[in-house]
Amino acid sequence: MTEDIDEIRRQRQLKLAQTLSKLDGDDESERKEVMESLPWSFRYNTTTGFCEILQQGNMVAITQDEKFADQVCEVFNRMTLISEYTEGLDESNVH
Repeated sequence: MTEDIDEIRRQRQLKLAQTLSKLDGDDESERKEVMESLPWSFRYNTTTGFCEILQQGNMVAITQDEKFADQVCEVFNRMTLISEYTEGLDESNVH
């Protein structure tokens, strides 16, 4: 059973590493594909002039700084990925 848990952990870590490498890679189509599957995004509202930060399509915050909106989404999406791939792992075996 320990071997099964270790194998699950290895597979999750591999998938996380592959997904994060797509986010950091030079292939814009791969990056876009990953970004479209993540819950955090932002859009520019031409009426108000603000960037709206969205979680699963729902506005949760606004800012005037597009770079800030991009950074917020980047961090939250990375944390979402890490949380998904580490969820359910036996924490007593994590080093």
